[in-house]
Amino acid sequence: MAKTVGIVAEYNPFHKGHAYQIDCLKKMGFEKIAAAMSGSCVQRGEISLLDKFFRAKTAVDCGVSLVCELPYPYSSCSAEGFARSGVHILKNLGVDAICFGSESADLDLLHRIAAFLLSDEYETSLKKHLAENTPFAAAREKAITEKFDLNRDVIAASNDILALEYIKECIRLNWDVQLIPIKRKGADYNDLTAKEGFASASGIRNAVKEYRFETACSFVPENIQKDFLKRLEQGDYFVADTAYEKAVISTLKKLSAADFEQLPDCNMELSHAFENAAAVSGSFEKLFENLPTKQYTKARLNRIILSAFLGTDKNAPALPPFIRILAMDKNGEEIVKKANAVSALPVSHSYRILQDKNADCRNIIEKEAFATDIQSLFFKFSGESRKDYTTKFYKK
Repeated sequence: MAKTVGIVAEYNPFHKGHAYQIDCLKKMGFEKIAAAMSGSCVQRGEISLLDKFFRAKTAVDCGVSLVCELPYPYSSCSAEGFARSGVHILKNLGVDAICFGSESADLDLLHRIAAFLLSDEYETSLKKHLAENTPFAAAREKAITEKFDLNRDVIAASNDILALEYIKECIRLNWDVQLIPIKRKGADYNDLTAKEGFASASGIRNAVKEYRFETACSFVPENIQKDFLKRLEQGDYFVADTAYEKAVISTLKKLSAADFEQLPDCNMELSHAFENAAAVSGSFEKLFENLPTKQYTKARLNRIILSAFLGTDKNAPALPPFIRILAMDKNGEEIVKKANAVSALPVSHSYRILQDKNADCRNIIEKEAFATDIQSLFFKFSGESRKDYTTKFYKK
């Protein structure tokens, strides 16, 4: 039987860099490719540009065999939580390998660093740097660079940060799965300009924000350009416009420090900072001016803001309690058949079926479905409600 490779992805949107990764895997002989893809919210603490059903369809149309949902709040966790949840889904799908983009593509080095991050030696070094009032991300980098005598650029790149977390989780699970790093091609993760004919997802989203639709479309695979352009021209995409900004700020103003402290990723220091900042801010720009951005990453602050707006608390199950199918082809059907035999999680395309499995499934379905409704509400031209219950999964 042909081997199956898994990818943890966002496809926000699916672009030529993703297509390059799929092409590399096909050339390696992988006929079956499964993706655990972020739902309506993404890891950096934002709502995704396009709805997950369209993103899943474009991925399958471009060679992915099966796209399953990584639901909120797991899709908007720290890199560690995001990777852990994605690997959890892929392991339950029964994949034989995991592939990830990487700026370094040095698997031996990444594996050694990941093992170090799970050691007592790392914990000791980290605590030492944190005691010096070094922010967590910088303290982590110092611990790694001191151990391996590296330039920080080697482990500060976005893809490699996630790569380390994928490998860490596989080590923690004692899961002997093949790991396949593919060197990132073209523009870097956060680059807003194209390079070597490739643009980052950030660059494409920025082009959409500036209404440069033709430019945005030029960086997605040709076979999906027409559908992508149609979505943009119809306004079927999320916009963090003034209306969204005011809605979020007004929600934050209602919350006390005690309320903020109940949110994922928020501690006592941040809870008071958010209460004070929200009270005197009328925009995101002012809010961030009044938050401790030197001590905490913007992604973490964004995740807290999103949690506050969506009414999320810390009571979610530790890991995704189900596997929800968003799109698949014939090879994807075979992956699902295997998953049904090996998975400890219920597998279905239907929330109506999954929500009856147990309380944990209902908990997460409510959170993701609400996030999807909020995304639709703030589309450029308001989208449909209850899409999680009305949209059919795509079968190619």
